[in-house]
Amino acid sequence: MLKKNGTLSNIFSNKTIGRSLLLWIILFSTVVTMLLSCLQLYIDYRLELNTINNRLSEVESSYVSSLESSLWNVDADQIERQLVGIIKLPDITFASVEEKNDINQPVLIKAGQTQGADIVRDYALTYSVDGNLVEIGTLTVQASLRDVYKRLVNKAITILFTQGIKTFLVSLFILYIFHWLVTQHIVTIGNFLKNVDLKNQLEPMALNRDKANSDELDYLVDTYNTMSVNLQSTYSELQAVNLTLEEDIGARKKAEAEVKKLNDELESRVAQRTAELEAANQELGSFCYSVSHDLRAPLRRIEGFRRILESDYASKLDDTAIHYLDRIEAGTSEMNTMIESFLKLSKSTSVELVVEKINLSQLFKRAVLRLTERDNDRNVSIDIQSDIYVNGDERLLDLLVTNLVDNALKYTRQEPDASMIFSASELGGKTVYIVEDNGVGFNMDYAKKLFSPFTRLHQGDTFEGVGIGLATVQRVVARHGGHVWAESSVDNGAKFFFTLWDKEAS
Repeated sequence: MLKKNGTLSNIFSNKTIGRSLLLWIILFSTVVTMLLSCLQLYIDYRLELNTINNRLSEVESSYVSSLESSLWNVDADQIERQLVGIIKLPDITFASVEEKNDINQPVLIKAGQTQGADIVRDYALTYSVDGNLVEIGTLTVQASLRDVYKRLVNKAITILFTQGIKTFLVSLFILYIFHWLVTQHIVTIGNFLKNVDLKNQLEPMALNRDKANSDELDYLVDTYNTMSVNLQSTYSELQAVNLTLEEDIGARKKAEAEVKKLNDELESRVAQRTAELEAANQELGSFCYSVSHDLRAPLRRIEGFRRILESDYASKLDDTAIHYLDRIEAGTSEMNTMIESFLKLSKSTSVELVVEKINLSQLFKRAVLRLTERDNDRNVSIDIQSDIYVNGDERLLDLLVTNLVDNALKYTRQEPDASMIFSASELGGKTVYIVEDNGVGFNMDYAKKLFSPFTRLHQGDTFEGVGIGLATVQRVVARHGGHVWAESSVDNGAKFFFTLWDKEAS
């Protein structure tokens, strides 16, 4: 059970609901009182004016006839007594009778003061002479509103004073009732909530008041008690979750340490493999230099001696010797071709990539134009899909295209109506580039050897070559993050497929 907290004096402290409530009640009551007071004073003012007007009407009905007789008889004393009687009426400050006559000194009798006259009335005084009414003078009466204003001011002060005291007392009473019914319990609830600690068992809240008639405060307390039970349960669940999270964090830190260790080892291995690769590239460069220079020098010497023999001793050589010299020429030529092909293959794996947007269709058209010039008498149907753009190194892609076109033209040589088609299509969400010909094809049982260096699936005396072209194609495609494959059957042409920047291939 919560004890009542807070006193009435606390209500008037700063920033309290009671203080704000008192100020608003006083302000509202003051405004209403002022408005109603102004309305009441205006009504009283109109009533006072009506009273004065009625009084002036009574003067006309009560005094005009007697003043007419007194003025006709020139009874100055009687006129003066009547005027004194008029100014004794409330708010009447001045009265006068002036004779209307053509004589030099007409009768003029006054009573009272003329200052501060707010209302002036003139009444004509007449007398019947031989049956005719003759105007013999004028009665002037003046009334002042000064006393009216004084009465209204006094009444306003009285109203404001009494209403102010009443408003203040009513406000205090309302404030006390509000404090007794609401604010003291709000303070009690606040003090109770200050001591709430989720680490300890929460006690139910209860107000020290009669619960016979439940109200909003009881609803608030019941809501808090329900919430505290749920909150306690949630806090317990959070503690369990925190323990699990701590365990997970510990395991994660351990895993991160292991990952870091593995990363360090991987970086070390990468650095080692990089060093090995650089060394291998250097060795490959040295080897290529040796192939380019050291192997070609003996071939040139062999070819030189062969030419000397052919030119200087041809007459002394029989047909068999001449045949041997031709075989030597063919062998050196084939060796030079192999060296050139080997250097191209080495270039496709070692050159640095310069990636840019390339029109692959244009590369195919240039390669076809360049390679068909060798056999002008051939009838080859070429179909190249336009505007196929890719991202890649132009030098390596030109090498790839040249080898594919050369391969298609070579193996369609025996076809009277040879054809080659280059196109692109979407397969499995990836762009696949296709080079198709109607040449001799090959046996799919040997497809795995197709892209190996110096491997040939056809007889060398039928189709020239050293088996480097498709190996070069495979390496260029690999450098561009793709892969290449082929489909064919004997005497039914071949299809070569390749992709670029294929994530699965990478």
